[in-house]
Amino acid sequence: MGRPLPWLLLLLLAAAFANEQCPMNVSRPAPENAYQVNDVLWAGEPIKSYPPAAYRQVQGGGYVLCTCETGDCIRKCCSQNWAYVEGKCSALNASLGVKFEVPELVNENGTVSAYETGLFHIVYGKLTCVNKYRLTPSLNKTDSFRITKTGWLLSESGTIIAPPDKFCLDSFSKFNFQTLPVICSPELMESEAIGGNMFYTIGMILSLPFLFSTFLVYALIRDLRNLHGKSLMCHVATLLVAYTSLITVQFVTDSINEEWCVFLAYVVQFFFLASFFWLNVMCFDLWWTFSGFRPLRGNIQEHEAKKFLIYSIYAWGSTALMTAITYGMEEYLPDDSLRPEFGVKSCWFSSFTATLLYFYGPIGILLFSNLLMFIHTAIMIVKHMNDARVLSGSESQKNVDHEKQRFMLYLKLFIVMGVNWLAEIISWASGSNGSELLWYVTDIGNSLQGVLIFLIFVCKKRVLNLLNKKFCPGFQLFKTSTASTRTTNSTTSGTSSNTKNKDAVEMSTNCRKTSTNNQLQDFKV
Repeated sequence: MGRPLPWLLLLLLAAAFANEQCPMNVSRPAPENAYQVNDVLWAGEPIKSYPPAAYRQVQGGGYVLCTCETGDCIRKCCSQNWAYVEGKCSALNASLGVKFEVPELVNENGTVSAYETGLFHIVYGKLTCVNKYRLTPSLNKTDSFRITKTGWLLSESGTIIAPPDKFCLDSFSKFNFQTLPVICSPELMESEAIGGNMFYTIGMILSLPFLFSTFLVYALIRDLRNLHGKSLMCHVATLLVAYTSLITVQFVTDSINEEWCVFLAYVVQFFFLASFFWLNVMCFDLWWTFSGFRPLRGNIQEHEAKKFLIYSIYAWGSTALMTAITYGMEEYLPDDSLRPEFGVKSCWFSSFTATLLYFYGPIGILLFSNLLMFIHTAIMIVKHMNDARVLSGSESQKNVDHEKQRFMLYLKLFIVMGVNWLAEIISWASGSNGSELLWYVTDIGNSLQGVLIFLIFVCKKRVLNLLNKKFCPGFQLFKTSTASTRTTNSTTSGTSSNTKNKDAVEMSTNCRKTSTNNQLQDFKV
């Protein structure tokens, strides 16, 4: 009486060991009297033959039968007597009378016909692919589908949509408990998606501490919290939230419900767009400085406070408007091709058109405007340098030098953000699946933006000196050379002796330089 239990446990362990080799990872122990003759397994009462594809031999000499080779299988997404309620698998109340049936044909009018119970072996459990989408014929006629007697999913016209191991069926409360298929996205099956996203995800994870460190440095040091520093902090903060949300999507796609999937998609869209609007703000502020436009009234602090308020309204307001438009299109637009459809195929846009309208299109426009402003700013800097040569050694020359430094910083940031994202947009528009080396390089560059921003804006002599002064004033990180001090004193002396001549030249220069210098005064990076 006690002997069958150990044998049963061994057979169950053998079945678990062999599951990976059987279709849909489903197997059952073969009867104890099973034996093999010329690659054919004979087992059961009455005895029955099983071809090589229908069984697996496991360690210890036992056999298991592959359930989906000996019969036809259909995967049910949720457990038995469970269904999708409000976007997640939930237990069903028996009073609802919901019965799971495998449909034969479903169109926009509902389930046309269904198979009899017992025709298929039901396998329970969600799909393991990263990106999935649902067919919903009641919302889109082209989603009409049929299921063959061998468990394949086809379109109504007979085109193959997915093999048995790439989709699952279940009832959805949102659609009156109609049975619908959830399908692995064909362009992003699990092995491809993980291979394509792995380096990108690792790069984003590495970027997070550098983004946080950059934000922290500029938040802690008062001298860095000028208009430039506050704008940079907003830009870094948006990237920090966007990366965190995108990493979350990568890791929880399989277990997240539809509501959270849609929410995270909106968060990723909002904060990535916000990061580009703040980059646009910094480019505009630099362009405004050299444009010669009249500055806002008030002293430097009041002037910067007003500008930052205006910039904040523009950056956050524009981003909020884009997100509101996206939401409005999803809720009220009847045309499916223009709807974002977050959560349908994945936690992102479902179509090329939607991605262009609500994400890559606005980013492309912002990058193009940044490029135009940089070109014009470079021209203006050359002009100011030529004017400042007449005033060599004056405050005007120093201010132009400071703004040249700031221009170079922003140019580096624009190259980091602009060039990589331009390549990203080209890759997306051309339909590249990321297999080319160039797209791998640009993807890694995008994901490591946090590291690059830290190197550009924190690993600078002035910032490091300020950190040194605040946290370790007794230790001098950079020693000032004696020769440099003598040169500075000599220059100062020479400047003092020729003050009258310089003043005369300065008054003869273009009058609008005075207003420009006032704007430049407090913009030292």
